[in-house]
Amino acid sequence: MVHTTSTANIQAVRKKHFVVTPVHDLLLHNINTLQRATAEQLTRLNYKMGMLTTVKSRLKDLSDNRYVLPLSHPSIRLPYMYALDRKGLNYLSAQGIDVREYFRPSQEEDSAKNFLFREHMLAISDLLIHALLFERADPSYRIHTLLHERFFKNHPIKATDARNTRDETKTIVPDCYLAFIHTNEAGKEAKLPVLWELDRGTEDQKFFRKRLRAYTVFLKSRAFKTLFHIENITIAFATTKDHKRVRQMREWAAKEFAVTNEPVWLANLFLFTALPEGIAESEPRQLFLDPVWYTPSDDERPVSLLGE
Repeated sequence: MVHTTSTANIQAVRKKHFVVTPVHDLLLHNINTLQRATAEQLTRLNYKMGMLTTVKSRLKDLSDNRYVLPLSHPSIRLPYMYALDRKGLNYLSAQGIDVREYFRPSQEEDSAKNFLFREHMLAISDLLIHALLFERADPSYRIHTLLHERFFKNHPIKATDARNTRDETKTIVPDCYLAFIHTNEAGKEAKLPVLWELDRGTEDQKFFRKRLRAYTVFLKSRAFKTLFHIENITIAFATTKDHKRVRQMREWAAKEFAVTNEPVWLANLFLFTALPEGIAESEPRQLFLDPVWYTPSDDERPVSLLGE
């Protein structure tokens, strides 16, 4: 008797069952941390850039098997931006990782069509990659807490403070929250918490000062003590533009604080800098430890974000 095998069965035999290997597992965890990332960013986080082609191949494996979702722009030729697909979310959830519950592929794809949204998300990823690489490079600093903008969109911060005998309530959605633990040579630990706002130079003065006011209410209400279990905090505005934009943000901040008569100690909780041009090639410690940050005052002496 002659046995025949259908073409479909032959293809099924030829197609290997996909198994998530440790290198795939690493990429899934990275994408969960960053929320959106390109192959170049994921390579920069874990490998030398000579591994880019290999990382792209691994991402294709994950994409073909519905673990990650490759997002592209419909009219501009840009590298894929990757997000977790449903199987990737389920895979991490089974490991006890806290992943977002709500997921709709069509919504993810629609968001990728917004060029400004894409650039904003990838700028957050660059910042977080810088923080993760800094942690690896300097063992005296470690990340205690990392919260992405996506967390705050689901859990916006609301704060209330009395102003002119009336309560003033504001809502803020930071781009991310990073709290480092620094251990000095004597073994003493200090927590260094920072709320981040990434500026792309698109906001006018009115909108920018409105954002500053919301953070001022947040600081004066001391809501951060309950939310993050901390005693102090820094609000860091980092622009992807140049130092001219830094000067502009500082001037707007100084005007806002003068109008509301804020004390110097509160104004100095706000720091401003320009992200390095070509952040991928810059040393992470520069952003976190070098004196490249400025207060809203006229003082032109830069200070360090995390160092003394």
